Amino acid sequence: MNKKLLSIVTGLFLYLIPVSAFAVTEVIWWDFLGGGDGVRMKKLIESFNSSHDDIQINATTLEWGVPFYVKVQTSAAIGEQPDMMTYHLSRFPLAVPTGVLRPISKAELASVGITKDRFFPANWEAANFGGATHGVPLDIHANVMYFNAEMLAEAGLLDSNGDPTLLDGIDNFMAGLAKLDTMVEYPIGFASGNGGMIWRWWYSILRMMDGEFIVDGKVCPGDKCERATQVLIDLVEKGYMPSETDYGSAKAMFASGQSAIHINGVWEVPTFVDLRKNNELGFKFGVRDMPQLFEKEATWADSHAFAIPHSDKKPISDEKLKAVLTVMGWMSDNSLFWASAGHIPANKDIVESVFYNNMEPNSDYANIGNNMVTAPSSHVTGVASPTYDAFQNFIMPAVNGQLSAEEAVQMVRDDVESLM
Repeated sequence: MNKKLLSIVTGLFLYLIPVSAFAVTEVIWWDFLGGGDGVRMKKLIESFNSSHDDIQINATTLEWGVPFYVKVQTSAAIGEQPDMMTYHLSRFPLAVPTGVLRPISKAELASVGITKDRFFPANWEAANFGGATHGVPLDIHANVMYFNAEMLAEAGLLDSNGDPTLLDGIDNFMAGLAKLDTMVEYPIGFASGNGGMIWRWWYSILRMMDGEFIVDGKVCPGDKCERATQVLIDLVEKGYMPSETDYGSAKAMFASGQSAIHINGVWEVPTFVDLRKNNELGFKFGVRDMPQLFEKEATWADSHAFAIPHSDKKPISDEKLKAVLTVMGWMSDNSLFWASAGHIPANKDIVESVFYNNMEPNSDYANIGNNMVTAPSSHVTGVASPTYDAFQNFIMPAVNGQLSAEEAVQMVRDDVESLM
């Protein structure tokens, strides 16, 4: 074959091959998502990959908690970090000072339609640390109150709209529990033996009193931390919720009708929805924001976010950055499916859509986006932090009758302040 003919054949061959075959950018992705979250995220990734010829996500799921964050830190130190990852917003204050999170400029975010006005204020604020945006919130996952609608109706604790009437004020809440106490062994099923679960409810109560956990380097100034602790102690002492109960047992109490109320995260919504759908839950249930025991609406919340790890040895390339931003924008715009995991989408456009408003029971607690309270911006708070350890070691024993509120809070002060 002469050179001219060879050139024509080669050109024709190249013409017939899709351009995308030569221009696929692989995005290396790490997450810590297990269970239903993991299943849903895998489906979202598959959907992204099938709808994009030029970008493909190569995802790996790693162990949740401290092992994940340590691996991110060590991988970035040697230049072997992923291109993007999931990250809890409450961990940003621990990560940003180490330089492991790459700031994302306003212009970079805007290039894929990500702007501040599209997110709940507290959610977006938590993504901004040290004067820069370090990630894009995907969701809001918060504590909520699950309730047995039939049991509350029988106790006269539902209004004409089917909303619980014991959600306003500590006295009203306790009076409602007293009614339920005559019908069921424990009105509330709660993981009183789990320090993380206790922190989430305790912190909501503290912020309802307009209390603060950390002020000017001091932990639990004043007496509001003791008062918040006493609320939970009283619930156990009065027999309204069991002592030293693990997570699974508390959930099972509600599912089996042994408790009328269950305090847990939104991530258990799919569990109860599926049980009800499969006729394995023998009652109608509802979900609402946490009982407002004091003057302010305040509900503990954290968020899964997308972040870009930074390495001085191997910073992300312009090509990879453009692809990662595209993935972030697409995931945010398609987070309605993620809401089926129980999470509230961080993107307000999704929450305000007719599709989300028709999603039950999710839309019944979407107001949490407006009253969410995030963990204090500190390296000692957040998921799998020293604060969680302190609550497991001191507040949990107090709730279960082994320490007074005053003793437990002082121990938390001494322990956490020693690390600041």
